[in-house]
Amino acid sequence: MIMYCENCGNKLDTSHRFCTSCGHTAETTKTSSKQKTNHKEVLSGERWWHRLLKVAYLFIYLQVLWIVPTVWSVNSSGYNIYSRRYEDTYGEAFWYALLALVICVVIIRLVKITTLYVAFGISPKWREEFRKLF
Repeated sequence: MIMYCENCGNKLDTSHRFCTSCGHTAETTKTSSKQKTNHKEVLSGERWWHRLLKVAYLFIYLQVLWIVPTVWSVNSSGYNIYSRRYEDTYGEAFWYALLALVICVVIIRLVKITTLYVAFGISPKWREEFRKLF
């Protein structure tokens, strides 16, 4: 492989670490060209889309942190009009909160499958998608 000096354009051998004409280091030329190509590969590939989607899914999953407690607090106590007092209904609140959690996770998984199908043309693998959380 033939390399050229960035500073003066002199022809360099692969074993040279410095330019024989101007003394400029030859290793920086190799690493900087590799870094430029790697940067282009990362930007042109689909990996950055997957990373961006994982961040978006994380923000969507964070919504569960306020949805489940809200469902719990709405259903944890009820007003009985016959006895004119509040009654604690933690059993109902637990099941409603669990149902809300399951519904949120299923909806988020369906959004992820749809996004992958529309954006990348990836065919959904239903069993694998619902076995893993992210």
